[in-house]
Amino acid sequence: MRLHYLLLGLGQASGCRLPAEKPSDNSQSDYVILGAGPAGYVLATRLSEDPTVTVILLEAGPDGSGDRNMYTPGFAGRLQNSPYVWNYTSQPDPRRGGIAPRFPQGHALGGGTSVNFMSYSRGAASVYDQWASDSGNERLAFHHLFEQFERSTNLTVPSPTDYKHAAAPGAYGDGPVQVSYEWVATDTEPYFGDAMAASMSQPVHLLDPATGHHIGRVNGGPHTIDLQTGRRSSAQVAYGMILSLRQNVNIITRAEATKIDIQNRQAVSVQYVAHDDQTNHTISARREIIVSAGAIGSPKLLMLSGLGPRDHLQELGIPVVKEIPEMGNNLHNHHNAITMSQISEDIITAFKLRINASLLAEAEAEYEATGRGPLSEILTSSYVTERPSDEFLDSINATFHKALPIDRPLLFYGYTTSPLLPNPGNVNVMSAFVCLLQPEAPGYVRLASADYRDAPLIFSNYWGSDADFALVLYGYKKLRGVMASDILAPIVLQELYPGPDAQTDEEVTQAMLDSAWSFNHPTGTCSLGRVLDPRFRISGIGGLRVVDTSVFPYQPTSHTSGPTYAVAELAAKIIKEEWY
Repeated sequence: MRLHYLLLGLGQASGCRLPAEKPSDNSQSDYVILGAGPAGYVLATRLSEDPTVTVILLEAGPDGSGDRNMYTPGFAGRLQNSPYVWNYTSQPDPRRGGIAPRFPQGHALGGGTSVNFMSYSRGAASVYDQWASDSGNERLAFHHLFEQFERSTNLTVPSPTDYKHAAAPGAYGDGPVQVSYEWVATDTEPYFGDAMAASMSQPVHLLDPATGHHIGRVNGGPHTIDLQTGRRSSAQVAYGMILSLRQNVNIITRAEATKIDIQNRQAVSVQYVAHDDQTNHTISARREIIVSAGAIGSPKLLMLSGLGPRDHLQELGIPVVKEIPEMGNNLHNHHNAITMSQISEDIITAFKLRINASLLAEAEAEYEATGRGPLSEILTSSYVTERPSDEFLDSINATFHKALPIDRPLLFYGYTTSPLLPNPGNVNVMSAFVCLLQPEAPGYVRLASADYRDAPLIFSNYWGSDADFALVLYGYKKLRGVMASDILAPIVLQELYPGPDAQTDEEVTQAMLDSAWSFNHPTGTCSLGRVLDPRFRISGIGGLRVVDTSVFPYQPTSHTSGPTYAVAELAAKIIKEEWY
């Protein structure tokens, strides 16, 4: 199936045009794409289908494809403080008592899809319908975008399984990103899923989060893991296989774009630094420059290039090319509050694999021989989403959340078998968390200086409205009760965090604030309808587009890799329509 797709993707020659040669001097190309995350890889793949067109894809990070920590699902946790992420930190967050939360982002070929925990989802359909309305591009509506979701993915479901699931093969296509469900349920199932479902006031139905429905329970996947090999299916692996056959594409790693040169309202070239030798280079674009550096990197680069809030740029001494007040605004992210419990020692967890050398060696041998076993999974099988009742939303004055379409979940309950906090006694653990999926209060991104080497200032503003905060606290208390429930009693021995000393509302609230971490799903900072026109362009600047999570007008109720692939597929189609 994959080989068939690759052969179809070799490109279609038009007329008698000769194929372009691979860009060799890296001084000019038809398209210059800045950022080799999921959007960058999709764009490079689709735009290079015409063999007469040249594409250069720049990536600031390295190529980690040969690193077993990157391709082995069970080692995903090792990547979080690695050279494959930008180790950003938010500014001190007032709602979290001045804590400065970590804000890591992908910094390698494949971007976030090379370092994430491989969950695949699309979320509620109404989010995409809102995108279409807010942007003026009707093709972003879910029923239109569905074709692009199919175009990017390919689903494999083992049969039989020892767990119930709702995999929906009809929601996927014959695309390069391999999506799968697990061979067997993990040892923590069905306990967690059953306990969470039992805590809800309404029946909880199994669902596949690729169908446009997202209130309910997900079991066994889907994950961007190739079931045949047991390896991560990142953008680099999936779309990179196609690009490796193309002579008209050049991918340059460790090349950080520092400025886009704009002359007479036309983006003409890109300046970048080669990190291997710290030399400066310029690439000219004959057609377009496409910024795909993510919700933090894209506004940073555009502001360094003179596109953004006038006062901010002038304060830093950056000449204003075009005033764009909304550049860097509308930042949203998915932020979690954590509980941690000790669980039975006989359960294989990510933590046990980390501390038990013989168990790890056994798992590694199985993985190398068969592509299966604990290292072929992320060791977390299920999650449950909830939309609290209107009565509860009224009680916390959550008018924003109540007004959202009824297909949208507001809270996500999941877990991992790694300690997300200090682990007293090095006991076997299960960390459970609750995430606010539809935050009301946005944050924003600004430059720290005019020097590209300085990390941007990220004002995350997590749980920034009173209703946001109240919703997370409601979910945190529920989660804590679930982890102490009779359904989980066969595997849960005791609560480690917050622990038995946290009894009052004030103590529980403080524990929630002290423990929180992020899914690292930032969106919205160059959003369609605010910064961009319906065709991903900055109005009044020719030859320049933005395509990545920064263009999302509002946060999806899902993980962001799936929507990013689909949006990039659509953007590539729009670009090709304009040039042919």
